[in-house]
Amino acid sequence: MNFNFKTLSEFNDYFNSELVCYQFLESQRWDNKPVCPHCAFEKYYTVKSRGKFKDIPSYRCANRKCDLPFTVRTGSIFEGSKVELRKWFQAVYEITTCKKGISSVELGTRIGVSQKTSWQMSHKVRTLLADSSPDLLEGIIESDEVYIGGKNKNRHKDKKIPNSQGRSAKDKTPVIGLVERGGKVMTFVAQNTDSETLHQIIDNNVVDGATIVTDSYKSYYGIGATYNHIVVKHEDGGYVTYEGDNQFHTQNIENFWSQLKRGYIGIYHYMSPQHLHRYCNEFAARYNHRSKSNIDRFMHVIENCSVPKITYSDLTKKDIA
Repeated sequence: MNFNFKTLSEFNDYFNSELVCYQFLESQRWDNKPVCPHCAFEKYYTVKSRGKFKDIPSYRCANRKCDLPFTVRTGSIFEGSKVELRKWFQAVYEITTCKKGISSVELGTRIGVSQKTSWQMSHKVRTLLADSSPDLLEGIIESDEVYIGGKNKNRHKDKKIPNSQGRSAKDKTPVIGLVERGGKVMTFVAQNTDSETLHQIIDNNVVDGATIVTDSYKSYYGIGATYNHIVVKHEDGGYVTYEGDNQFHTQNIENFWSQLKRGYIGIYHYMSPQHLHRYCNEFAARYNHRSKSNIDRFMHVIENCSVPKITYSDLTKKDIA
């Protein structure tokens, strides 16, 4: 689609009715040729729409063994939602284009839904922002960890955690990051940052023989057997290591952590360990799509919206991360 929206107002002017939104989604999901999302049968009957969304395209599968009703929402993140599709579209646009993210409170105010509803919508969108089939990283890879959680000094005396600063994960959740020089970033919410965890993440996501640049954290020791391991010794005041004419640093992954922390401190204020992986999806997608236009970021979600129905229970399962 050749859109050239310069403002949110122009976006909303285009998607100004439910019918326009349904027709647009049909063109993207089905190429305007409805296919039953239950059994993939390509023949259907047009039926009268019922319930809240009237005068929108509705169908019934012509396969006698199926015979189920469906709309373009069925089999997507929009299935089962009582929120109008035009509000969904605005939510997707806001989430994917805001540079630091947007809180569920602010999003709910902008699109006219409750905070609980906008929270669910936001996390459904973040689920789609995960890289579903990532390629292995290659070339020069920077690796580092960050610990997400409140500062001990800001806690009430009764809630302070002894020895919890630095690389302690007693009261924080560690996130491991890998960034390909000139390429994309990958994030992994982990239980800890021991040697086994870091080595496994690197082995699963980086091609053998690549150059891995890290600080001098002891858990990285030993990866030189498979990779070209370059160590930047921050404790000596160094931020760049030279090998011949080549410079090696971890500034790209540190810049990404800065973006994540700005979103944490300035927008969300709290990211629970249970849902942290989705927030990381959001910021990784924002980094990886940094060269794309706003409408291309919106379209990335629309093009990948065909997923099994996501319920509130799915989002709040404690074993989902």
